[in-house]
Amino acid sequence: MTTEEPSAPPSIPAVQALIADGAFEDALHALETVVAHLERGRLSIDESVTWYELGLALSRRCSDLLHQAELRIATIEDRYAADPTANDPWDED
Repeated sequence: MTTEEPSAPPSIPAVQALIADGAFEDALHALETVVAHLERGRLSIDESVTWYELGLALSRRCSDLLHQAELRIATIEDRYAADPTANDPWDED
């Protein structure tokens, strides 16, 4: 029976890049990996705090991206609710 080794967390510079400009899916995957890394409990207190802070920033990035998507969807819905005769956004004229 083989035991799967948990994923190693991304490097700190890679996490910082995702926080600054990462796609939702990439930031979420990194957040899940950071949480698993913290849960293993093999870190010093300073390392734990650093990874916790990075995890919070990743969580904030994911929340911001979700909020932007919600606003975009609301704008699209408002536009098409205001003009029910409008073509579907994916229809080509």
